Amino acid sequence: MSEDVPILGIPALRENPFKARPLERGQSDLLVARDEISARWSRFLRNRNARMILLIGERGSGRSSLMRCVSEETSRSVHLDMFPTGNHAHSILNELFVTLIGFDVPSSTQELASRLVSATEEIEGPIPLISLDFSNVDGKNLSEIMSNLIAPLERLNAVVVVALSTEQRAQWPNNLVNRFDHNDVIQPLDRLHVKELCELRIAKSSKVSWDLPDKALDYIMEETKGSPYKVMRLMRNMVDEERANPREMKYEEPEPQNFQEEITQIEQEQEEEPEPEVFEKVFDLDLEKLEAPPESFEAIPRPLPSMGAFGALAARNRQNKQHSPRFDKKTAKREVAEPDGVDANHLWVAEDPHASLIQEKVEQIVETVDEFVPEEDPIVYHEQPNVQPSGDVEGLFGQLLEAIGVPEGLGVAELLAAIRRPVIGQKESNPLDVQTLRSLSKSEAILVEVGSDREFSPSDARLQDQLNVRRARMSQMCNRLYRAGILSVQQKGRTRMFKLTNDARAQLVAWGMMEASI
Repeated sequence: MSEDVPILGIPALRENPFKARPLERGQSDLLVARDEISARWSRFLRNRNARMILLIGERGSGRSSLMRCVSEETSRSVHLDMFPTGNHAHSILNELFVTLIGFDVPSSTQELASRLVSATEEIEGPIPLISLDFSNVDGKNLSEIMSNLIAPLERLNAVVVVALSTEQRAQWPNNLVNRFDHNDVIQPLDRLHVKELCELRIAKSSKVSWDLPDKALDYIMEETKGSPYKVMRLMRNMVDEERANPREMKYEEPEPQNFQEEITQIEQEQEEEPEPEVFEKVFDLDLEKLEAPPESFEAIPRPLPSMGAFGALAARNRQNKQHSPRFDKKTAKREVAEPDGVDANHLWVAEDPHASLIQEKVEQIVETVDEFVPEEDPIVYHEQPNVQPSGDVEGLFGQLLEAIGVPEGLGVAELLAAIRRPVIGQKESNPLDVQTLRSLSKSEAILVEVGSDREFSPSDARLQDQLNVRRARMSQMCNRLYRAGILSVQQKGRTRMFKLTNDARAQLVAWGMMEASI
């Protein structure tokens, strides 16, 4: 592959996950950027609200994948993509009859249409989804055939979707287009959706998460313009080439910083600083007034004698305060512990020349240790390498980087970002609580049924619309089933994916509610 093609840096893959073919029924977890349309169609099916829908999009925009994935929401669905060679209108009705009712097809077209109407009315639960996807037929011929089929299709209690390319839509008359209830247009993928599509496909074939580099994303958007079919083909070829001929990642050298310009700018700012403002004096301390003697105060008059019931008690308290004031440790005299003329730290010396100190006898305990006799085996000395301590830490670090082949001119942050390979979290589950499994609500039972077929997240728009809940409530239900050991959880990037645990599956098989998978 040319050097102009950026490197993907993909992890080890079991197989190439990029395939240039539409998604099939049961692969709705790989559908990207079509949540709004799929949620609305699913609501029509569950609410038994028959609609005629015209789906318009470029070739390779994912129309077939969308219709096949939405067919999971109903037990009865028909997807016709092979255009009959002759007697087109009758052949299409014949295919619908065989798929929905059986092979006992009436010969009359009117009776065939009437029995189709009766059969769709008798179906319980979600109504059927009928998809007509004839992308290789000329638009003018297709409009003539649909003009004959529009009347019986409008009578069916089903959601009928007719897929058209932009070229086919340009050849359809407006009066025929106006017979449809909705005109849904599929737009190309934007950058975020292309990134999500590529990372989701890689996650299906690898246990290690992967981030699409920005250079590769720019290259894909430039080459494909957001067309899902072109994105899948381009990524398929790039992954095949990179798996066959792996290339080393190239890093851009950081641009040198010009510190001289910053220093010059700081000096200019310092020169332009305004001069400090001069404030007027608002306070002046006069030291001469402080040195002057205080002014004489008039004598305080003697307080009046206390009167009342407690007058005598107040008078006695006043006299006691005058004759016996409170103890003040600052003014009180300190008592000397030692007599005058004696130094407490003076060394005492005996006057008797024959005086001696009394010593206590201390028994000395001597431990006897048996003499150690070494064995006669010779001692072998191994020569140790003489390692001289080196103070050149930077030199050693440079040799280490050179030994492991790290590109020059990179910082620690860039090196850590280059080796980052976040691992998808391990599946976590709890012991199964059979009592909780017996007492599930209707919404929780739907989550268990979906989890038995595929992984799902609380952000699944179709599931939220089916349960008529928001993401917070759906997350609460998933957490309750996880704590009860019914669902297992696995962290994939920023999304938590839930799936039915093996213990819960085995219990449902034991109750006869599921078939054991071989």
